Amino acid sequence: MGGIVLLKLIYKKVKYELCEGFDVNNRFEFYYNNNLFDVYNRIYITDLHLNKKNLDIIDKDKKLKHKLILFDHNESVTEFNSYDFVNVIIKDEKGYCCSTSLLYEHLIKNNSMKRTNALNTFCEATRAYDTGIWNLTENDVARDLSLLFEAIGPDDYINKMYNKLKFKDEFRFYYNELKLIDLKRHSTDNEVLSYIKKIRIKNIYGYNAGVVYISYEYRNEIAQYLRKNKIYDIDFILLVSVDNYSISIRNINPNVNVRPIAEKIGGKGHFGAAGCNIDENNLEEIVRILS
Repeated sequence: MGGIVLLKLIYKKVKYELCEGFDVNNRFEFYYNNNLFDVYNRIYITDLHLNKKNLDIIDKDKKLKHKLILFDHNESVTEFNSYDFVNVIIKDEKGYCCSTSLLYEHLIKNNSMKRTNALNTFCEATRAYDTGIWNLTENDVARDLSLLFEAIGPDDYINKMYNKLKFKDEFRFYYNELKLIDLKRHSTDNEVLSYIKKIRIKNIYGYNAGVVYISYEYRNEIAQYLRKNKIYDIDFILLVSVDNYSISIRNINPNVNVRPIAEKIGGKGHFGAAGCNIDENNLEEIVRILS
């Protein structure tokens, strides 16, 4: 959503589609096969990556290649940087990146956007939450952004951030937004505590791991609580989202790389955060490690 907000600030008209990683290739192929990309001057893919087949299609299509650019920060796909329209960047001088921060720096570098205090605050808070460091840096705006998003949904969030950043040089929440954030914080904290009590400890691939079945929106909050409070002696938490058939893996021991763990069950990700979708290709292995 952060990338969409930035693009709305510089383009008169922006059409966006929100999709998950498991669906992005299908969406790309639908657009490409129906010549739907032709009407756009610029095409941005952020926080998602395409498979090699579709990257090869772009690479051979000079017209599409000229106007498409992809930003991601997924450690599992850095080899795709061999395509000159792909930018998979894990870290910069500020630390771990997110796609919003990557797009922000790109737009500034190309003189499409100028830095403001409001944009700096928004992009840094988005990066802090997305990379899981908000609790370490005490970036309250980072969690508040996430809570507001969960309270109002993606489209209202995009519109609110656009209006907030369009005319203001300082980033701040309004009274009604703060009330929504407080309400969501209270309900989220209660949900997180209820999930914490249901964690089971298992040996998974030689690691001491926690396992819990959750609603997807609480995956990062649960991990941050466990990192901060150290109530279980575990290397990572495996969060099974029952509402969207996915698994999120977050390290609790900061020295444990969870990306290879995700790759064992067909997933991808980063050092501290990774995951996969649950489908017929990995269901048998997932049932085995969870049984």
